[in-house]
Amino acid sequence: MFEKQIICSNCGRSYPADRMIFRCERCSGSLEVIYDYSKLKRVVTKEKLRAREFLHSRYLEMFPVRKLVTLNEGGTALLRSRNIERELKLRFELYFKYEAVNPTGSFKDRGSSVEVAKALEFRVKRVVCASTGNMGASVAAYSAIANVPCYIFIPGDAATTKMKQILAYGAKLYKIPGDYAKAAELVEEAFNTHKAYLLGDYLYRREGSKSVGYEILDQMGFRADGLQIVTPVGNGTLISGVAKACKEFYIMGLINRKPKISGVQSRGCDPVYKAFKSCGKIVPIRHPDIISKAIECGNPLDGERALRAIQDSYGFSESVTDTEILKAREMMARREGLFTEPSGAVPLAGVIKNRHDIPGGSKVVCVVTGHGLKSPTTAVHGREKRISGDPKVLKRVFRE
Repeated sequence: MFEKQIICSNCGRSYPADRMIFRCERCSGSLEVIYDYSKLKRVVTKEKLRAREFLHSRYLEMFPVRKLVTLNEGGTALLRSRNIERELKLRFELYFKYEAVNPTGSFKDRGSSVEVAKALEFRVKRVVCASTGNMGASVAAYSAIANVPCYIFIPGDAATTKMKQILAYGAKLYKIPGDYAKAAELVEEAFNTHKAYLLGDYLYRREGSKSVGYEILDQMGFRADGLQIVTPVGNGTLISGVAKACKEFYIMGLINRKPKISGVQSRGCDPVYKAFKSCGKIVPIRHPDIISKAIECGNPLDGERALRAIQDSYGFSESVTDTEILKAREMMARREGLFTEPSGAVPLAGVIKNRHDIPGGSKVVCVVTGHGLKSPTTAVHGREKRISGDPKVLKRVFRE
């Protein structure tokens, strides 16, 4: 393994790489795993990577675990737009990284693969997680195959379909009054007082999530010229993971420049966007209520990292309305055949809103984070029509 240390991004305090820790003990800041990149550079080459199966596990040396807990996650398709790019007369190439085909239906499986593997290395007896739904389902599935008791705490407005999925994997599910921030407080208390191992948007999940960035760069032939990666932003772990992946590939000489990283939030829960626009600090939003429940994080744990990822790469930040999100969601389904939950359509909504400011000739990748079946009841235009079973009715059907 190639980890050197764990560092707080806020105050700079360092910890041993084998320490079980989730927040900085000095300032409660977000932590990051740092590797020995000079050694990694000698071991990880383009040729070695390309010789392996195209899955999350392809980048094993870049993760802080000896062995992944895996359901063959990753290796998701990077699809160029078939219709939206042409219909909107975009001056750039538009792509979709379709994470909905991961084992539990979202990109969260990448982080769970690493997090649960790390929990096994620490020989924990139980794991606990706060989630708006997708992460809880993923953690429950990976805990099941690792045979680790799992406790999930979820906000009261979480989607029923996601709660059923969590229960299907055998996890213990607790629905609480309040939002995600309250659930996160509760699980951190569980770690501090009851020694339950924390799974969620902490340092090891970011390490797993960053393989989204590795794969995009890999699929682009390790060429980042004119590349811009756009993600939804909830807690900020995905976008900061993608930024870390780009930084690591650049340090190791696998790419010759870093792409732009852009983040889009939903109006009503957009503290990172507001901080970006004001060039100020992130101010938490209390009691958010948005249609994109998967990114309903008013006080993002990795918000500062998300903000830096956008600023340092000269990307854009945007806030989009529920109406804009649902329109983008419908457009993806009807024009590209891609069905996503609302949060997965947030990047496209942001790109459409900023399309005139994106340089011509660019390659823009929207990370589509979760499957539409995660939130199938969200309103879209169109509804079924009831007919009789009489074959005579077909004449009327096909005349419409």
